[in-house]
Amino acid sequence: MIGSIFSVQVVLADILTNSLQQRIGDYDIQINTVPKVPIPGQETRINIRITTVSNNPITDTPITIRISDEKNELIRTQPILLPSGHYAYNYIFNKAGIFLLSIDILESPTIGEFNDSNKKLVFDFPITVSELISVELTSLTLPIAITAVAIGSVIAFVLLKRFKRSKKVI
Repeated sequence: MIGSIFSVQVVLADILTNSLQQRIGDYDIQINTVPKVPIPGQETRINIRITTVSNNPITDTPITIRISDEKNELIRTQPILLPSGHYAYNYIFNKAGIFLLSIDILESPTIGEFNDSNKKLVFDFPITVSELISVELTSLTLPIAITAVAIGSVIAFVLLKRFKRSKKVI
């Protein structure tokens, strides 16, 4: 009797919440940041999810990550092999503004050897980095709006009651 052992590797790339998504060719890429709105000087985790259009995770695929400001490329990683369709990259933005996160899916998995000729696809995502004060004000808009609606409703209710009462007196 000949025995055989089968190994099945199941890889799942969970959907990222509050993410930006882009599809090019057979690839879907999603990114999100933690915190949702990055703040200068604080570490930001950039979560990346790469799947095929049929929602199969991409594994052992080389990518590079590039971050640029309006003028310069600030960082370019060496090729990274995706182990399971997900990757988390930590970065500290030095100022507020809009930055460009570029993810290159490479043809060649040769680690340490990067040149523009081995690029396959480039996915670009804008990342807005805000000062702490504007992040705090943005997070207060919903509670302020709810409070304003509640106060307006109470005032309208009181005025309506007074109006009805004044009609009964006449």
